[in-house]
Amino acid sequence: MQFSKNWLKDFIDIDLSTEDICSQLTMAGLEVEGYEAINSKITGKDAIIKLDITPNRGDCFSVLGVARELSVINNLKLSLPNISSIESSFKDEMKVKACAEAPSYFGRTIRDISINSKTLPLIAERLKFSDQKLIDPVVDITNYILLELGQPLHAFDRDKLRGNITVRTAFNKEKIKLLDDQELVLDDSCLVISDEESAVAFAGIMGGKESAVSASTNSIFLESAFFKPSIIRGKARRYGFQTDASLRFERGVDYKIQKIAIDRASILLRDTVGGRFSEVTSSTLKNQLPKQTKINLDLEKSNGLLGTKISKQVALRYFKGLGFAPESLKKSSISAIPPSWRYDLTIEADLVEEVARVASLTKLVGKPFARSHLGVLKPVLTLQQNRERIARRTIAALGYNECVTYSFIDTVSAKLFGGGADATMLSNPISSEMSHMRPSLLPGLLQAAARNQARGILDMALFEVGAVWHGGEPDDQETQASGVLIGSTGPKDVYNTRRAVDIFDAKADVEMVLNALGSPNKVQFQRGLSDWWHSGRSARMALGKTSLAVFGEIHPKVLVALNVKGPVVAFVVHTKNIPTPKVKSATRSALHLKSFQAVERDFAFVVDQSVEAITLVNAAKAADKFLIEDVRVFDEFFSDVLGEGRKSLALTVRLQPTEAKFKDYEIEAVAKKVVEKVIKATGGVLRT
Repeated sequence: MQFSKNWLKDFIDIDLSTEDICSQLTMAGLEVEGYEAINSKITGKDAIIKLDITPNRGDCFSVLGVARELSVINNLKLSLPNISSIESSFKDEMKVKACAEAPSYFGRTIRDISINSKTLPLIAERLKFSDQKLIDPVVDITNYILLELGQPLHAFDRDKLRGNITVRTAFNKEKIKLLDDQELVLDDSCLVISDEESAVAFAGIMGGKESAVSASTNSIFLESAFFKPSIIRGKARRYGFQTDASLRFERGVDYKIQKIAIDRASILLRDTVGGRFSEVTSSTLKNQLPKQTKINLDLEKSNGLLGTKISKQVALRYFKGLGFAPESLKKSSISAIPPSWRYDLTIEADLVEEVARVASLTKLVGKPFARSHLGVLKPVLTLQQNRERIARRTIAALGYNECVTYSFIDTVSAKLFGGGADATMLSNPISSEMSHMRPSLLPGLLQAAARNQARGILDMALFEVGAVWHGGEPDDQETQASGVLIGSTGPKDVYNTRRAVDIFDAKADVEMVLNALGSPNKVQFQRGLSDWWHSGRSARMALGKTSLAVFGEIHPKVLVALNVKGPVVAFVVHTKNIPTPKVKSATRSALHLKSFQAVERDFAFVVDQSVEAITLVNAAKAADKFLIEDVRVFDEFFSDVLGEGRKSLALTVRLQPTEAKFKDYEIEAVAKKVVEKVIKATGGVLRT
C-alpha cells in the first residue's frame, strides 16, 4: 500500500518529517518499504510512503488506519473528513437482503449523473500517487474511499439491475462474467450479489460485466457491504487473481463503517457528477456480526514483562486513541473492548503488545527474568531430544550429509514403505504429491538421491533425523534416524582402495550410532524384514521383540519405482526403543579390568545350507550367558564330502573366567552345552 504524506493531514494535524513518520510507523509494527519525495501541484511539497502491511493489520490498509496509529503515538486528535448526510430527493423501490456470510449491506441509488465529468483534481492526484489508474469519476471515487477509509465500494449501472438485490451463495457451476472480461464458473462456496435474474457481482472481489458502469450510464446503485473474511479468503487466488477489495475483505474490514463510507462517497459524487440521491436502503443481521469480547489487562504485570513504568492514565489514553472502550478497574487492572476494526486482539498478551508498540519498541529495556529457584537447573532437553541431537551429530561425523525432506509424500511412495492408509491421508494436501504422512524417512532420502544422480552425483551418503507416522493417532508418531549409502566408498586413487558400498558399511555405521545412544552391546540379529528390504541382504538388530535398528540393501523393485540407480544400502534407527540407562549419575562407571586370561574354543558344525549362521551364534551364546563373552563365525565350507545340500560353519566361542582360572572339566562342560544347544537349534552334527 502507498499513499501521499499530505493525505494524513485530512485526519491529524501532524508536522513531522517523512523520515520521522516512517520511523514511528516501523516501531509501531508497520513495515515501511520506503518513501519518495515529490512535488504536488495542489498541496506543494509531499512524499509517497510505501507500507508492507502484515495480514493481521487489515485496519491499516487505509490512510485512516495509518493516521490513527500516528495520532496515538504523538497524542494528536483524530478527525474524519466531511461525512454529513445527504438529503434524499426520491424514494427507490429497490430492496436489499443480507445473509449470514454478509450480515451488513447498504445501498443507494443516484440518478441523473454526469458520468463524463472530470474527477476532482485532488482526488485524481492522490489516486495517481497511490498507483491507481483513473477510469471515470464514479470508479475513481470508490477507489478513493477504499484507500481513505479501507471500505471497498462498488457501483452498478442501476438501469441494468432487474428487481431487488440479494446476497447469496452461488449455485453450483453458476457462471459470471467479470469486469476484466474473464468468465468464471463458481461453486456453492462462493458468494455473489444477485438481482432477481442472475448474479451481477462476485461478492467482495469484483463486479460483473453486464451491470458495469459505462460511458452511457445515467443512474448508479452504490453498494457498501461487510463480508465475513472466511467467505472471501482464498476465493480470488483460487481463480488466479487478486483485487484491492478482496485483499481487504479477506483480512477483515470495520463492520461499523459501511454507512459512513457510503455517505462519504455520496458527498464526493455530488460534488463531481451531481445527480439526485435516494435514501440509503440497508439490511443488517446483528446476530451475525462479529462479537468483540472484553479483555482484562494487569498493567503491573505488563510493566514487569516490558520493563516499563507506564501509568494507568497513559495506558488508558493509548487504548482510547486506538479505538478501544477502556475501563479503569481496581489497582492496576484495565478492562478494554477491542474496536470493530481489530480482529487480531483476543487475549491479554495482545493488549501487552499494543502498549509496547505504542510506547515505542526502541524504549524497551531488556531485563532477565528472576530465577524461580536457586541451585542447579534441571536439564532443558528430554531424553528423546538428547538422543535426536546425539544421533544427528554422530551420523554427520561418519561423513553423511543431512537432508531435511517433506513430512508429506505421494501415495505411491508411501505404499512402497508400508504406508498410504486412509489414517495418514491429509484432508487438504498441498498437492497430489504430498497426500500422505510419511511412514519412513527412506522415501525422502531416496528421492533426494535420485535428484542428485540426475545431476551426475553418483557417490552419496545422506541422512535425516525426523518424525514418521504409522497411523492417525498421536502414539503412532515415531522419531527415526535413517541413512542411505550409494555408489563407492571413496574417490579414485592409485592404491585402488575404492570399492562399492555394501551392507557391512551400513552395519558398521548403525552400530556406531547405537553405541553413541547407549544401546546394549549384546543384541540379536534377526531376519524376516519388510518387503522394501532385500530378503537376503538385510537384518534387524533387536532385544527380543523390540527392534532397535534395521540395516541392509534396499529391494531393487523399490529403487526402480523411485528411479534410483542402485544398489543402495541403508539403515534405520528407532531411537525411542533404545533402553533407558539405569545409571542416572553424570559420572562414568568404574573401570573393571579382567583378572584372568580368556579362553577360546573352536567348533565346526555340519548343517543344512538353508540354516543361517546367526542361528548357530544365538544358540551357542545361550549355552552359558554368564561365562560366554562372545561367539564369532570364522569359516564357511561347502563340499560334496559333507553330503548333498550340506555346509560346514565354524564358530569361535570366547570364555571369560571371573573368579578363578578355568579347570579343564569346566571348559569341557561349557563346550558340551554349546554342542547340545547348536545341534538342538539347527538339527546339525558336530564336524570331527
